[in-house]
Amino acid sequence: MKPLTFWQRLGRAVREPYFVLGSILVTLIVLVAVLGPEVAPHNPYLVQPIQWIDGELHRAPFLPGDTFRLGTDDLGRDLLSLLLYGARTTLILAFFATVLRLLLGLLLGTIAGWWPGSLFDRGVTALSSFLAAIPGLILAMLVIFAVGIQRGHIAFVVGLSVVGFGEIAQIMRGHVMTLRNEPYIEAARAVGLSSAGILSRHVLPNLLSTLLALAALEMGAALLLLGELGFVNIFIGGGRTGFDMAAWETTAYFDVPDWGAMLGSSWRWFRSYPWLPLVAAGAFFVSILGFNLFGYGLQRFVERGRFHPSGWSVLRFLAVTALVLIGARSLLEGAGIEAQFARLVRDMNTERAWQDIGFLTGPEVRSGVTVTTPDGEVPATAQYIAEQFEAAGLSYIGGSYFQPYTAYRGLASAEPAIEVLGAAAQPVSRVTYDPLQAFQAQGTTEGKLVVIGNVSRVRSEGILLLLNPNENVRVPWNSQRRYDAVVRMVADGQLPPASQAPPFDNSAYLNPERLPAFPNLLVGETGVRQLLAQAGLDLDELRTALEAGEEIEIETGLDVRLSYALTYEEIQAVNVIGYAPGLDTQHRGERILLAASYAPIATGTGTTALGADENASGVAVVLETARLLKDLEMIPKRTLVFAALDVGGGNQFVQSSGFPTDRSNMWTVVEVEGLGAGQSRLARAEAGSGLARAFDQSARRFRVRTENLDSWPFLFVSGLSRSDWTEPTVQRSFQGLAVTRPGDELSGTAGDTTAHLEPKLLEKAGKAVAHFALVLSFR
Repeated sequence: MKPLTFWQRLGRAVREPYFVLGSILVTLIVLVAVLGPEVAPHNPYLVQPIQWIDGELHRAPFLPGDTFRLGTDDLGRDLLSLLLYGARTTLILAFFATVLRLLLGLLLGTIAGWWPGSLFDRGVTALSSFLAAIPGLILAMLVIFAVGIQRGHIAFVVGLSVVGFGEIAQIMRGHVMTLRNEPYIEAARAVGLSSAGILSRHVLPNLLSTLLALAALEMGAALLLLGELGFVNIFIGGGRTGFDMAAWETTAYFDVPDWGAMLGSSWRWFRSYPWLPLVAAGAFFVSILGFNLFGYGLQRFVERGRFHPSGWSVLRFLAVTALVLIGARSLLEGAGIEAQFARLVRDMNTERAWQDIGFLTGPEVRSGVTVTTPDGEVPATAQYIAEQFEAAGLSYIGGSYFQPYTAYRGLASAEPAIEVLGAAAQPVSRVTYDPLQAFQAQGTTEGKLVVIGNVSRVRSEGILLLLNPNENVRVPWNSQRRYDAVVRMVADGQLPPASQAPPFDNSAYLNPERLPAFPNLLVGETGVRQLLAQAGLDLDELRTALEAGEEIEIETGLDVRLSYALTYEEIQAVNVIGYAPGLDTQHRGERILLAASYAPIATGTGTTALGADENASGVAVVLETARLLKDLEMIPKRTLVFAALDVGGGNQFVQSSGFPTDRSNMWTVVEVEGLGAGQSRLARAEAGSGLARAFDQSARRFRVRTENLDSWPFLFVSGLSRSDWTEPTVQRSFQGLAVTRPGDELSGTAGDTTAHLEPKLLEKAGKAVAHFALVLSFR
């Protein structure tokens, strides 16, 4: 029999009315899923519950009209935009679930049907019967919550896939059991073809027609299940809860638009606003009808012998399936809230951030001008930041944006130095103060140099040189400290400026008089090599022993002298705090803090100034993120707090943030500093888990590479002495991520001016940080 051409097959296809009508509807639905977000008239994430319409103040939901063609939901979100955005999410979720159902059912059913009565066959039959006994909605809910509803799309794909694959496995099993007795299968066995060869060449190609018809029908079933999940408030990402004052009840809302969530959050309005739930219900009706008509028509088309997919190889089928899945995955990623934020954050105005830096480093700030406010005298810097918070529409606690307090500021009045006492001794270059350990003392200390590594209890006297900067130095419980100073070795590029005094931690010490008097200094690797060379020691050999776990406590015999001058004075400081309240009442205690320091950097001459990179660039990113939130007119799910911290402001905020707290209180802190100059990569350090990986995803959207940051003095970490028994501890209710740009040698020095900043680096860092903060607050 002569094979039919493509046009002959097409001519026969148009004679099937169900197939034609279903094909038209499915084509239209697919076009809406692909192009919907591009033609949406409004931002679907924009919440506007109260608006002025025709000169009158109205509360959502708003009726259909010129502005909102299909009206809005009770949060003021445009239903047409939600429908168009939700089409992509809903249909791709159903598509992924359908493909996984089919592949899993095909695999299990084929193997079970080829070896009927085997242990595997009995296991597949028992599993299918067990799953069929559980209602599909309940089974999907159990799987989604087991995977984790907060994981978003993946949880729904898995949940929808588990429901229904057993039925497909049974259908495939029956077809395979029929095919295995066909004469051409017997002939294949007779010529010595293996089971794998028979299945791949003869059985699977003859299952493709049934599989394609099932695919269309299963799409309708997956869509129906998505609607049921939304009806019981099972939303992608978990959604959020809010309290409706008018109805005096707690209401569930969705964050990621999909038709099921739209239906589930609107059916209660059916009597007063019947069009509100009918929008999503109509979309489900048309889609399910289209796929069912298409599947039924395709099935009739196949049964009448008008479609013979035997020419399709299994590899070709799998290749097409893989390509379609990859395309669907990219569309799904583009429909998520993270992708939407990436498009919105691209409108970030870097010029405004540049103007912020110009003011924060200008003559008025450098001259120390103060402004009189109801809270007392505040620096002009703080007043400027508060004005920007007010312009961004942020709320405040306690009557103003200012939170005054008493702080202690360090002053490094002399650059520290190490020199070997002897005839030809030279001072060691690049010695500075340890930013993680404050002390108060000035003068000199002389003693024998002792090299320490992997030593749990120090018994030596003199001046300790720690090869591992994070090593905790301890003394026996029944002994007193006999060493006079601690010097820690770090890489040359990790040395902070010598004029930068360590912050005073009032959670560890009541006042500066309680600070330890023995110095804690940092020295670069180059300087350590100079010291060790004069003692006849090799740093590389010591490192090898250190990595092998050997204890190192070597008395070098060198007499060294330390010179230092670090003092602390009491000052009146003020934090500037503003926040955007979140909508979700269920997660009221989960807050996101975007913080930067606006504390001036101390210079060696005793004056202070705010550096362009440190700290003005970080403050500028905080301000621009607050403005961006206002420009987007979006209300976050979780409360988003913006903070500009003064000297010691981090410790003050941890002890007294001003926000109500309870046992479920949780802070996620994003600290930013030094973003406008240095390397092209951003460095980040995390306290907690998962934050660095999430930030990397935000950074990649703007083509920003990241790397690990070895250490960071988080504002919520107690600065207890690393020479004490107690390690620095993280407050239980705080986790955080610190972001900076390494490699700026002028940061924190008198040369830290706008002249060495790069606007492109500031723009990329600002967009990555803003996107990350928005994702945290809306997730």
